[in-house]
Amino acid sequence: MSLFRKSLILVGLLIVGLVVGQIILTGLMFAGGADLNKAYDINELIGSMESTIPFKIGIGLNNIIMFGLSAYVFKLIVTKENFSKYFGLTDKLEASWFGLSALLMISIYPLIAYSAQLMQSIDLPNWAQSMDQSSMDTLASVLEMNGLLELMLNLLIVAATPAICEELLFRGVMQKELNKHLRNPHVGIIIVSIVFSAIHMSVEGFPARFLLGLVLGYTYHFTKNLWYPILLHLFNNGLQVLALYFSDESIKDMDPSEGPEIHWTLAIVSLLAAIAIFTVLKTKSDKDVISA
Repeated sequence: MSLFRKSLILVGLLIVGLVVGQIILTGLMFAGGADLNKAYDINELIGSMESTIPFKIGIGLNNIIMFGLSAYVFKLIVTKENFSKYFGLTDKLEASWFGLSALLMISIYPLIAYSAQLMQSIDLPNWAQSMDQSSMDTLASVLEMNGLLELMLNLLIVAATPAICEELLFRGVMQKELNKHLRNPHVGIIIVSIVFSAIHMSVEGFPARFLLGLVLGYTYHFTKNLWYPILLHLFNNGLQVLALYFSDESIKDMDPSEGPEIHWTLAIVSLLAAIAIFTVLKTKSDKDVISA
């Protein structure tokens, strides 16, 4: 099957998944007491609910249907290959691979923070500012936690569900299929990282998610095991949820521009450290291929 035809199938599945997921999300919100008169604005609609738990559950189901289910149905359509084999969900996990991958993830955090800092200094067009503000307000409603129950719910919805479902789609399907048809695997990883970042609908957060996508993409490329990017994605999202839960300040009162300033020299050190770890990962991957 050609790459073009596979792309059409995947886009179609994602559109259907988005529509079904939104219908379920909307139904849960209205069942949770959302005011119909405020249906024109998602954040006012959320604010009119007695509890945001139905909204959070709807977001989780939306992720499962749009990303996870779309990836699974795509696999059923294009191949008869075993689920675990197709997605690279092998049982074998090595501490050395996970340790190096985690180090790569941690090493780019200063660079990610610096990229976010640079984006905040740019005067974005009104449409981008409006889209970013709407996304931030919606995210704040999801991440707002009152008690242990909502912490556990957010760890499931914000950390675990995206880690599994997004990795199945972006790395397990998109990256895998692109690399089947493209001679250069780096092109596929970059393309998927761009799509991964763009789909989160944030101009200001685009560079940060793009860098995260590169780490997840190369981790999958080197290890050939989807469990590693899933675990890294889970670690990244879970860390943010826990940090917000134990913070003394409500997320709705936080101002991203008031965070600690990252000096450009730290960003350079972060980049050099990431390159060094990347080189070690590549060397280890090449050795594993030779010895296989």
